Amino acid sequence: MSRADNPLTDPAGQILATDLDGTFIPLHNDPQNKADLQTLTAEFQARNVSVVFVTGRHFASVMQAIEEFELPVPQWIICDVGTSIFQRQPTGEFVPVAAYQDYQDQIIASLPIDALREQLLPISGLRLQEPEKQGRFKLSFYTDASQLAEQVDLVQQVLDRTDAPYSIIHSVDPFNGDGLIDLLPATVSKALALEWWHQENQLDPTSTVFSGDSGNDLAALTAGYRTILVGNADRGLAQRVYNLHRQSGWKDRLYLASGTATSAVLEGCRWFGLAAPETTEITRPGATPVTSDATHFRVWAPDCKQVHVEIKTDHNTISHALVRDHQGYFSATIPQARANTCYQYRLDGENTRPDPATRYQPQGVHSVSQIIDPRDFPWTDQSWQGIEKRDLVIYELHIGTFTQGGTFRAAIERLPELIELGITAVEIMPVAQSPGRWNWGYDGVDLFAVRNTYGSADDFRAFVDECHRSGLAVIVDVVYNHLGPEGNYLSEFGPYFSDRHHTPWGDAFNYDGPESEHVRQFIVDNAVYWLEDFHLDGLRLDAVHCMYDDSRPDILDAIRQGVSRHAESVPWPVHLFAETNVYNHELLTADQNRAPYDGIWCDCLMYSIYSHALPELSITHRQYYGTADLVETLAHGYVFAGKDSERVTDNQRASQHFESLVVAIQTHDSVGNHPHGKRIHQLTSKAFQKAAAGLVLLYPGIPLIFMGEEFATSAPFPFFVDFEDRHLRDAVDVGRRGDYPPHIWQDALLPSQAEAFFNAKWNEAPHRDPDMFHWYQSLLQLRKQGLQQGWLAATNMQTSADLDHNIFTLQYQSPEQGETITIHARLTPAAETDARPVHIPLSGSLELSSVPEPLLQNNEIQLEANHLVIFRN
Repeated sequence: MSRADNPLTDPAGQILATDLDGTFIPLHNDPQNKADLQTLTAEFQARNVSVVFVTGRHFASVMQAIEEFELPVPQWIICDVGTSIFQRQPTGEFVPVAAYQDYQDQIIASLPIDALREQLLPISGLRLQEPEKQGRFKLSFYTDASQLAEQVDLVQQVLDRTDAPYSIIHSVDPFNGDGLIDLLPATVSKALALEWWHQENQLDPTSTVFSGDSGNDLAALTAGYRTILVGNADRGLAQRVYNLHRQSGWKDRLYLASGTATSAVLEGCRWFGLAAPETTEITRPGATPVTSDATHFRVWAPDCKQVHVEIKTDHNTISHALVRDHQGYFSATIPQARANTCYQYRLDGENTRPDPATRYQPQGVHSVSQIIDPRDFPWTDQSWQGIEKRDLVIYELHIGTFTQGGTFRAAIERLPELIELGITAVEIMPVAQSPGRWNWGYDGVDLFAVRNTYGSADDFRAFVDECHRSGLAVIVDVVYNHLGPEGNYLSEFGPYFSDRHHTPWGDAFNYDGPESEHVRQFIVDNAVYWLEDFHLDGLRLDAVHCMYDDSRPDILDAIRQGVSRHAESVPWPVHLFAETNVYNHELLTADQNRAPYDGIWCDCLMYSIYSHALPELSITHRQYYGTADLVETLAHGYVFAGKDSERVTDNQRASQHFESLVVAIQTHDSVGNHPHGKRIHQLTSKAFQKAAAGLVLLYPGIPLIFMGEEFATSAPFPFFVDFEDRHLRDAVDVGRRGDYPPHIWQDALLPSQAEAFFNAKWNEAPHRDPDMFHWYQSLLQLRKQGLQQGWLAATNMQTSADLDHNIFTLQYQSPEQGETITIHARLTPAAETDARPVHIPLSGSLELSSVPEPLLQNNEIQLEANHLVIFRN
């Protein structure tokens, strides 16, 4: 029967083909599933949706389910694992489709089902299922679940020996644990039956929406239908379906539901237009897909009288006017605007601009924006519990130079090495869209968009998902003090920037001027967006001392409040770090309005180490006094504090907060601020790096390792930038050269030179020192042990120094273990090239030594220049 002759299938209507168990049937005792089933039934009646059940159940069981769960009566039933198709008649009776029976008769003509049964009955351990579970084209057995694989092999041997035209489907019954073996005509399955039904009824597969939940549905889920995969489906299956859709080039046929079973089917039906969409108000900025072919656009543009959104199709551009409200927001839900479609805004009928909240810029900062559906990714991190603050060991990396490929997908391949090292969190330098072919990331202009050269938004999600699977938290660096100089169009939309404040890098955001409440909301929305849409574990706010805001509560408080609200919705800790460069008591202290920040980048320890080793080197505007500051910082955590970076006295120390200080021996700033991008071992020695690393990694703060440090890579990390505007490139080059005396700058690469970027790609074998890696690995193992045993804590720490020999000591008293852990680091300034060995008393068993096989005699150890030893007593 053709579709035109079928009174139960409206040619203008839509079709839902759905699995039953785990999909369409409400889950046990789930009231929301039951309520959503009633909604679906009403929607199907109102919209004349044709329903097809596609199930492994036998026909009588399907009819029982319809009555028991009050399911809508379908027009068609594909059952018995795809071996039977029944059509509902106008009388309500279901009759088998004779043409499909004839089709299967042809397949098994050489060995009818009765003859197959006689061949298989002699196999010990097989038990025929009940008569109602058998079929004209289905032979079903029970077996012990523990012997299922073995029994399937025996059955397959019989099929091979007799050249039987049958295939095997096997599973374990989730209700009673029985092993199940079904024999079907070769190639026949639920998916093939559905395909046959489409061909017989002359239907385009894209007219059907298929919903399923299990591996038995995989073929149908990836056959080209519009597809709903319910949220209770196995995450491995979700990834397979997602990948197969991508490989087939289908960008709009898969809906990954967040709900379970019936509720998920309702979600998907709303998405694909088989049910009315929800009428919830959308307040998030940008383009938000609401159905498979409609998107809601919202932009704050109070300086504009008119804003049109121009939708780019394959053949033309369609313009739609957005509606303005009294606050200057323009919005509308636009049909025929699908996910992955490109668009732009036309302001007052003149210039076209990217969306200020664009989620992706496929052609860079000056071109069209792309609609991105954040739900279109098969997350597998449902069991992720995160990393507590005390256990953080942060690895800072730049996606573009972390691997030769310079993409999120390429970075995934390097994660096992970080796990082996002992890293628990990766912190990624900014990934927001910035101009040009490469950039450090701090010139971002599209704060909601992943940088296109790193990959797509889904590629970033895949990176985070794999990090979580591997046990790594992910923190992203965000920049809320300014935007970059190229592709920055926000001022054409409204007063996004301050007319009172200015940063060293450009206009400051308008956090405290007229209409600033909308700018503040834009930034808070952005912070929550990164955390929510990409499942991040935290954010690092760049240069918060340049986030100028004279209002109260200020923008830092507002971000903390927004992040705290988000953190209540996820099962893992969400960390918020601020780059203050110096100690900031206010951010680390809770008040009645907000929780404290989880940590701050406090650089005093790092720059004190630099200043001690290289007193003539200046890579920060603060003046450090070498050895004296190093002694002070080890004891107290910092020597500078406050928004104005003032040097403190003992009387001014409000609190120490050791556990909230992010500490390092080098970061992207300390390396990149050197004109040649030299790393600390290149400025001193590998021995110095080893000794200094011991102090930092066993300090009671939060340790951070800059990429390549663990291998003492020879690759530099200079400042690099690329702009499409040649004048901007030249201006940066001139300005950078002016920051340093000519003799220091000599032979250094200009930031705009391609070599500055490509030379920073460090992860190649010739650049790696495995001995340094193993040293860092040992230090991190000891750190982990110290945290577990409780001795590595600020309350247990005492510090001292032998200034005559440049020996700096951390000593931990373990109250529970009754042990003392002593760390002696001899850090020899680079100028002291003839430093002789010194002998110090052995104070327990030697736990670690940065110099292999140190000289031990007369109850003393010989401490070389740049030598660290750790004793346990």
